Amino acid sequence: MEMVRVLGIGVAGTILAVTLSRHNGGYGLLTGIATGCLLLMLLLGEAGELETAIRELAGDGLSSAYLGRVVRILGLACLTEAGSRIARDGGQGNIALKVELCGRVLILCAALPAVREVLTSAQTVLGEIGP
Repeated sequence: MEMVRVLGIGVAGTILAVTLSRHNGGYGLLTGIATGCLLLMLLLGEAGELETAIRELAGDGLSSAYLGRVVRILGLACLTEAGSRIARDGGQGNIALKVELCGRVLILCAALPAVREVLTSAQTVLGEIGP
């Protein structure tokens, strides 16, 4: 049912933004931003369920350090995509590309410690198996 509400708001906001932008481009842009903010507020209402699921995963024996890193990486990916789309919607494709580049670098930086630990563990296991 939640998805029907999201689609309804998205479609109504899009139609309103397109209609208003024909008369005044600024109003269309503001309507698009307002629609996006409304959809994000709906998403925040669902964040409690996501937090509960993550806590359950942590309780199932997954390391909280890894889980925290994965959540951080997913958050960075979502924020990067949102920022990039907002810049594109505003007609700033150049800025959108820079936002995407910065987001990728930040995600890579967030993932490097985990990659390092995996490689160290693999090296240790291979060292025990090898000659």
